[in-house]
Amino acid sequence: MPYYSDNLDDVLAFDGIRQFSGGQASGIQSDNLAENQVQELKNMTLSPQGRVETRYGFANFSTGATTTGTTSVGGLGYYDTATYEQLLTVSSGRLFAIDNSGTVVPSGSAQPALATWSATTSTWGTTSRVWENGYLVSATNRVNMIQFNDLEYLVDGTGALMVWNGTSVKQQGGKVREVTVTTAGTGYTSATAVITGPDLGGDPTTLLAATAGSAVTAVTVSTNSGGGYSSTPTVTIIGNGSGATAKAVMGIPPVGLRILVTSGNRLFGVGSGAERNTLYASDILDAGLWASENSIVVGGADGEEITAVVPYYANRLIVFKPSKIYQVSIPTDMTSAADWVVEQVSSTTGCVAEKTAIQVNSDVFFLATDGIRSLSRSVADDFTSVGLPLSEIIKDVILTINPINIGKSYAIFNDNRYILSVPIGSSEICNSMIVYNTILQCFEGVWSFGAIQLAQTNFGALGRRLAAKSSNGLITNYNGYKTLNSTVANDYKDSGSYYESYVSTRAFIFGDPFASKYGSHFEVSFDKTFSEDVDVYIQRDTDSSFVSVLANLDPSTDELLLPFVLPAVLTASAKNRVANDLRGYEKWRNLAIKVASSTGQFALRQIIAAANPDTIEVQKSI
Repeated sequence: MPYYSDNLDDVLAFDGIRQFSGGQASGIQSDNLAENQVQELKNMTLSPQGRVETRYGFANFSTGATTTGTTSVGGLGYYDTATYEQLLTVSSGRLFAIDNSGTVVPSGSAQPALATWSATTSTWGTTSRVWENGYLVSATNRVNMIQFNDLEYLVDGTGALMVWNGTSVKQQGGKVREVTVTTAGTGYTSATAVITGPDLGGDPTTLLAATAGSAVTAVTVSTNSGGGYSSTPTVTIIGNGSGATAKAVMGIPPVGLRILVTSGNRLFGVGSGAERNTLYASDILDAGLWASENSIVVGGADGEEITAVVPYYANRLIVFKPSKIYQVSIPTDMTSAADWVVEQVSSTTGCVAEKTAIQVNSDVFFLATDGIRSLSRSVADDFTSVGLPLSEIIKDVILTINPINIGKSYAIFNDNRYILSVPIGSSEICNSMIVYNTILQCFEGVWSFGAIQLAQTNFGALGRRLAAKSSNGLITNYNGYKTLNSTVANDYKDSGSYYESYVSTRAFIFGDPFASKYGSHFEVSFDKTFSEDVDVYIQRDTDSSFVSVLANLDPSTDELLLPFVLPAVLTASAKNRVANDLRGYEKWRNLAIKVASSTGQFALRQIIAAANPDTIEVQKSI
């Protein structure tokens, strides 16, 4: 029998979605979406071909730094040198180093706490030294980490600059920049300058004193500039004269840094408290020298504090405040911060969460008060007309972010996706992820996995992985590094547990948004699927919610591969299609279809539906 007969059948209209490359557009009315857009994606991801499937899961990697409760904040960073490959995490205020097997090294526990070692008395004074290895901060402090010159540096907004070398952590000491003679004295034919030893376990500085005309004329720092000073040491001049004095000029790292980045072979830090808008710079390739003239206040009169700093091209730093953006250009031949050029990029748009401002390809993405924005778009729009943020198409999702705790949001660029971890609803910690696909330039919806920090690792034995830290210190790895052909059903679990995933299509109007329709049928085409329990729902414009029409479907496409153990069941290797009749329902104007699974992965190629438009409406009372 023919599929359609002019003599017997009404005109059959078709609608559907043949590929999902438009992503989620929940901020738009569902019957106005583009052909390749959907209402909602939950724990789903898109392939370059436009297929939609359940996202990969996060598998447990290390439990060595777990804590009880959710008050611990800390930080997460990857340390990689020719000798060491370590994932560093601060949990409950203690520092842990984790190797490629997920084991805490070297002893299986946190690094010891920082404490006083001893007081050493010499002819020239008494020096209290601290342990070579030790780290302890408040559990509620956010810790920033950055690798620089083969060392990992840590700041927490209150304490000193700390440094990790692969085996131990200590306070980064300062160095003696120069020594100035304050009193020349008399009667000197020769003189020796000595300096009190460093209190942080570094090497003492060697000084050279020069005399002329019975006076000490200069004290210079030799090639051994030493290091390890937390404060200004005492310089003493001895010889056959009297009255000569000198003072050391130091380059001690600032205390209370809360933001730390690298650019142009320098460390840059942002202070806290009264120094919340001060941008500091270290010497080139030397985190032990921080000259006072190498700092500048950025927008100090605008009433806002610096929230984020992102290194950009051509020795530029993009400095964010909650509602403003500045660009700081630093010449390669700079001699002091007086050579820096500060320009305001935007006076209306800024970043509200430090860790959301990151470079994405040639752009910079960040979370503003009104959603996710890109730097290039903000630069183009400001002072002409304020354009929409990238996330306007999912504005309803952005509005669910907890405004009180939005500053805890965290982002990373992984697998061509801007992954933004945010606190949704009343949550005080990040409990969901908003994912933007930069290749397809669309949103992949929301992932129901909470990570308070994210980091890229590149262990030689494992390859590139995305590490996520939960509020209890548990560290997981995202299984997205696996190829589709190598995946198994357990790759779609979070810490061993299944999560619900679903896709809700746009409302199909079958070419006519006004006429009522009599449903004919719909068809769902599955791709490689592991789940044996998939449900299908429909929602007409007359329904207040989705209605179940097909329950407990088994569209799994596991193949039986040699060798296998008998008895075994042959499974379908073809791509499955499931259809269902719609003629048992009253008339409607539009129809949406939802496919969901709570117990495993599924993948969709397309969804199509058919209906008979009723173009002649009988007169009736409304």
